Amino acid sequence: MFAIRSAVIPVLASFVFAGCTHLPPTQPVKPEMLGALQPVEVKVGITQPELYAAFVRSNAAAGGAAACGAVPGLGILLAAACGGAMGAVDASINATRAKAAEESVRPLKDELVEVNFDQLMRESVTQSLQSVPRMQLADVAVTKTVTTEAYEKTFKASTSNAVMFINLDYHLSSDFSTLEVSARGLIYARGAEARKAAKLPAALSATPSEPALALQNSSYRSTIIYTAKHPAASDDAAKNIDAWKADNARLLKVALLDGIAQSTALLAADLQSKHPVYAPATANVDTPTGMKANLVSQRNTGKLLRYPNGSLYFDAALANVAAAAPAVVAAPVAAPVVAPAPDSAVQAVVDTAAK
Repeated sequence: MFAIRSAVIPVLASFVFAGCTHLPPTQPVKPEMLGALQPVEVKVGITQPELYAAFVRSNAAAGGAAACGAVPGLGILLAAACGGAMGAVDASINATRAKAAEESVRPLKDELVEVNFDQLMRESVTQSLQSVPRMQLADVAVTKTVTTEAYEKTFKASTSNAVMFINLDYHLSSDFSTLEVSARGLIYARGAEARKAAKLPAALSATPSEPALALQNSSYRSTIIYTAKHPAASDDAAKNIDAWKADNARLLKVALLDGIAQSTALLAADLQSKHPVYAPATANVDTPTGMKANLVSQRNTGKLLRYPNGSLYFDAALANVAAAAPAVVAAPVAAPVVAPAPDSAVQAVVDTAAK
């Protein structure tokens, strides 16, 4: 329910929620509402222990089952058996591909062994959220148990006025050319005053038809995607791995630290935004997904786009980011995670929304 999917189309990576799944994945929060939600307990969900690589999943079963069912004279049970067999083939293929991806990415994992992603992300989230006016943090903690049941339990046991869940994911693309950092944030009102401001029943209740953390009960929703493609990336996955590994994987470490800083700073800026600032009439930027997006801002270290569903997508110019990065990046544990300066693309989210 709350895990970020490793989708083929990164911008669609999101949580899976119960109830009202037709609701948009993003929803801004008004300043007065944000004030009513304070203080906020923050849970940072990071299920993965280390970097992984995405892989193209086999999906033959869906089409195969339909084809089996369309064969004249093939009974329902035989068609179902045919589809089930294809599903087993999919599972076998996916297991093989996952193992190959794991083996291929291992050299890069070894280079990042000293990078404490959980700690760096927690510090960056705390620093960024503390910069948001009206924001009062009761606690910021990393959790490795990212399940519906665990989150429901956390929400009900909290003594804060609201609980914010931020789920994070970081991985390399299936061709090993691009690092992606994804952040999905939600805020749920819990205290009586906060729930009144959110126009929710004062008493907490959860039924099979509407869990406490059903999407329609959230006061804020955001999706942020950060991508950094290696400057020397090619169509050869093996060469891309070698390129990332060069110079003690310096560019990979630069990209990961920049992804942490950018994603958390964008989250803080989005909390202050009056979006949707996506405007179909001015959406003239082509995206890898085939959609048109709004260009929020552009600078030498990358460009920021707003997708039709409200998601923010930061496409980093890694060569320029690396040129400006301090030498201490080679030892990332000691490197402070600092949010981008106010004149960066992050500030443009707030500026654009205010117009």
